[in-house]
Amino acid sequence: MLPADNNETFRVLGKDIYFSSAEEAQEYAKKHLGTVIVRSNSTCKIPSVRKINKNNKKKKLINITPNMILNHLNKHIISQDDAKRDIAMTLYYHALRSNYRYKKDIKANGTVMLIGPTGSGKTFIIQKACEIIDTVFIHVDTASMVPEGIVGYSIGSLGKDILKLANNNLHKASHCVVFFDEVDKLFFRTEGTNEYGSSIASQLLRLIEGTKIKLHNKFFSSSNEIKQIDTSNMQFILGGAFQWILDDKNNNNSTINFIKSQDEKTDQTNEITLEDLYKANVPKELLGRINSIINLRKLTKEDYYQILTKSESSPLLEFVKKVQMHGDKVEISDETLQQVAEIAANSELGTRAIKQTLKSMFKDALFSAPDDGFKTHKITLG
Repeated sequence: MLPADNNETFRVLGKDIYFSSAEEAQEYAKKHLGTVIVRSNSTCKIPSVRKINKNNKKKKLINITPNMILNHLNKHIISQDDAKRDIAMTLYYHALRSNYRYKKDIKANGTVMLIGPTGSGKTFIIQKACEIIDTVFIHVDTASMVPEGIVGYSIGSLGKDILKLANNNLHKASHCVVFFDEVDKLFFRTEGTNEYGSSIASQLLRLIEGTKIKLHNKFFSSSNEIKQIDTSNMQFILGGAFQWILDDKNNNNSTINFIKSQDEKTDQTNEITLEDLYKANVPKELLGRINSIINLRKLTKEDYYQILTKSESSPLLEFVKKVQMHGDKVEISDETLQQVAEIAANSELGTRAIKQTLKSMFKDALFSAPDDGFKTHKITLG
């Protein structure tokens, strides 16, 4: 629009869009939320600026907040407070960008690197967060992937799986959360290491930078029509233990820390930085796409005890419910639960060790619970 001939006009701040009346300016602002209108008067050197807003109430852009996501995670996941908070914030803004009308106002989060030992809850944290934001989540074992053209799980396979999880909804598919787990195995060079590691890393970079996964789609029609999934709006999370980096850091710091008491030692050697990943030969092109690194710590015996007794996703509840659904009861002592927690703390499997131990403990109860009669099953480690 061109300026009016009179002495006073209205325009959009930072743009050459003019209005001849306040009514026109307000109508434009209603259709373009957040627009700032300035009054342009030939006699004024400094325009008066006013933001058009019908009321002063804080606007909720989507029906979720980072705090709501965090509260949901706290019900299911014990400890890892910093990681839960970071994941909650990251996935909130991903959900906002997916659903907010003016996506150009919200930049993509960038790729997140989630680092933690086996059984520390990497996959579970993301999965639970995606539940509450109602976003498609897919877990990929990166170490098992092969380059395009090789028989096996490839990028094309990933595209088909995403579309299937999204019920063939292209919008949902193109705004999914993809967790590439075991990504550290692409860069650890030992005998038997995946020979396709470098090629897979290059393909991951292509996905992260934004590309289109082409699908010869039998889902949409009977024709051989090719559909595409744009990866530009996906949230990518890379995960791995990178245990050899931690081992090297601990070895390098052993000569420094041996004179310190246990209380004086810091947890710095238990956290991996971007610089550590660079030294470990992770391609700098890939590192350049990583927006943040989230470190999960190794869980303690007390953490595992809290998982068993406090978490709404406690694996203990799963076994107890299977027995109780047949009308039987379960008795298990606090001392036994402490022993299970200690087994998990001393294992390299983390929470997976809890499930394996409980399965062994409950096998007789699960077998006999469907039989007639109301029984009480005393569960022990013996």
